[in-house]
Amino acid sequence: MSGHIVVVGGVAAGASAAAKARRMSEEVEITLIEAGPYISFANCGLPYYVGGEITERRRLFVTTAEQFGKRFRVDVRTQTRATAIDREKRTVCITSAEGPDEDLTYDRLVVATGTVPITPPIDGLDADTVFTCRTVPDVDAIVQRMLALTTTEREDVEAERRAAVPSEAVIIGGGYIGLETAEQFLHRGFRVTLIELADQVMLSLDAEMAEPLRAALVGAGCEVILGDGLAKIVEGELGSIAVTASGREVPFDVGVVALGVKPNVTLAQAAGVTLGETGAVKVDAFQRTSDANIFAAGDCAETVHLITGEMVNIPLAAPANKAGRIAGTNAVMDLEGVPVDDPARCTFRGVLGTAVVRVGDRIAGVTGLTERQARTAGLDPTVLYMHGVSHAGYYPGAVSMLAKVLYAPADGRLLGAQVVGGEGVDKRIDVFATALTAGMTVEDLGQLDLAYAPPFGSARDLVIQSGFAATNERRGVMPVVTPTELLAELAGENPPVVIDTRSAREYERGHIDGAINIPVDETRERIDEIPAEGPVVVECTTGYRSYVSQRILMNHGRTNVRNLIGGYKLFGEMQKP
Repeated sequence: MSGHIVVVGGVAAGASAAAKARRMSEEVEITLIEAGPYISFANCGLPYYVGGEITERRRLFVTTAEQFGKRFRVDVRTQTRATAIDREKRTVCITSAEGPDEDLTYDRLVVATGTVPITPPIDGLDADTVFTCRTVPDVDAIVQRMLALTTTEREDVEAERRAAVPSEAVIIGGGYIGLETAEQFLHRGFRVTLIELADQVMLSLDAEMAEPLRAALVGAGCEVILGDGLAKIVEGELGSIAVTASGREVPFDVGVVALGVKPNVTLAQAAGVTLGETGAVKVDAFQRTSDANIFAAGDCAETVHLITGEMVNIPLAAPANKAGRIAGTNAVMDLEGVPVDDPARCTFRGVLGTAVVRVGDRIAGVTGLTERQARTAGLDPTVLYMHGVSHAGYYPGAVSMLAKVLYAPADGRLLGAQVVGGEGVDKRIDVFATALTAGMTVEDLGQLDLAYAPPFGSARDLVIQSGFAATNERRGVMPVVTPTELLAELAGENPPVVIDTRSAREYERGHIDGAINIPVDETRERIDEIPAEGPVVVECTTGYRSYVSQRILMNHGRTNVRNLIGGYKLFGEMQKP
């Protein structure tokens, strides 16, 4: 078997495709084209190099072009652009600064061109004080700007001003890169302002689960402007100024634009390769495009969402690596004449959008659908909140976590999960992601056999507790109301009677307006104080003591009692401005 595989794009998907193709065959010729100067660099590590948590620049590189080329016998062409595809001739036109344009003939082509940043038509985004944070040259430029700001050799007004106050950074966008970059500038001692058009940070999370990230930024000294997007950037007397839509002016020395990305499909689209409804390249489970000789993988291609079955484009490194691996495998199998229906063929099942982000001491993770996404998809999920701790509460150092779990009321199928807290969030979100991939129900969660020792977890882990609670809700053992629902009901015509089952001291420190304090241990003796007709909601700090009170009441024949899931702790947080 012989043939030539050309891979366009040398980072996550492209490098994975080329390496896998070589592992599949020693005979095939492989050429890897990369527009930038580096291949296989750690995109996700870039903000941490800016902030100094990654201290050595070389750590950003998984491998070099030279090492990769030698190990996998791949012709690696960096700083080389693929400018056109001739599908009929099966050629890719490439151009570089080192030589004339060249037409590479391919037998199979893998397009792994990634993404391009979203750059709205805002005046001033091209200022020399404004950067992106997507490539190694990007962060090199940011670091150079930082070094220039810290020099004390200049004796101009600007240097004097900087000697008196910290340098200022403005971050445009409150997604993953925006939050991580803001955190890292804070590490560097900058005064940081983050500007976000939406009314929350991290739109990949539901608002109440993203709020702790905003609070963590503010607590670390960052000013966060929400609901007021960037209008323009202008030059001021001592530096640049970001002007928001409302007219607010934010002076800065370094600006980072992190408004998101879109699939880079220019090359594929110009060649007539079909795009999907997401705007990314349409592919099948083998990563094959509308042209049987062309594959696409990674952030430029769409894939199936494992929960909805709909096509999505979610630019994340882990799925890109997997998709590239599958594209490389199938490209070689094509050249070997392996039938499409051969069970040896590799397919990509799809994605969940599993991700995690850290801001200061707060960590948030998500997998599957958020509530907003589920309702947009026409689903009507049941929502459950569960508080837990990172490991056994009696062992020193345990930190709190909050999980939000969504499931289908008809069959209990898990639809999505979000976890926010401190240490241990990543572990739980990975367990939820595994359960989603397996198509598990919330009842299955309660049957998981997870590792337990006091320094590492709890006998009733947060994931398992979520399964218990959801099972109780589905079986009618614990009818629930969410904080959002209770807020709406309290403002309605027939508000429920709220019973606060905490201690009198806790009640005095703060409670829901109009709530009646009947501590859990007094429920039986004071049951006549609780209405037998009309809606009743019981609540405590997290939902457990109120659940005990609810069961007492239900075992006494009360059928009108719901438990505030997430408790007063979450209810109070959601009421804050």
